[in-house]
Amino acid sequence: MYFEGIKEYLRAKRKAARHIGVTVYPNNAEIREALDRLAEANEGPARQDRLLALRRTALEVMEVLDEFDPRLIGSVLTGHIKTTSDVDLHAFSDDHELVGDVLVEAGYDVSFELVKTKKGGEFMDFPHYYLAAPAGPVEVSVYPREDLKRPQKSSITHKRMERATISKVRRLIAAMEATLPTKEE
Repeated sequence: MYFEGIKEYLRAKRKAARHIGVTVYPNNAEIREALDRLAEANEGPARQDRLLALRRTALEVMEVLDEFDPRLIGSVLTGHIKTTSDVDLHAFSDDHELVGDVLVEAGYDVSFELVKTKKGGEFMDFPHYYLAAPAGPVEVSVYPREDLKRPQKSSITHKRMERATISKVRRLIAAMEATLPTKEE
């Protein structure tokens, strides 16, 4: 996952298991922790700079999407980033095309894809918008407005997914900026 950029945990587990000849897989949380240690060892202090840049990018896009109650999720929220991490956002609208229109009007180069996901035992299509940003790619998944109040389960922890509002992302950025060395240091 770290060196080849594989995103799906199950695919990475199967590939690694074939490679080393085992049939028992670690859980996703164990893999995330191992990835985090590997990223820290390989990337050093530059990793925190990249995390700050990705969080600033997230905030910029979230402010554009404010009317759609955007939420930051995933590695940029938790801080478990690696070189291939992207910004993952959820937006909520009963008309996903409005989200795409707002992104285009804001000047983003936007691509679109319907992603089939299993939810509640059945497969459903969810709109995803992809943007290129200087700090890294951004993926905006659009859910029906009613899903804003429904907690989602994390595929890593199997607990309620963490989702950060604009104000929480601002606080995360401020906390990181407060630890940056000043020019006099």
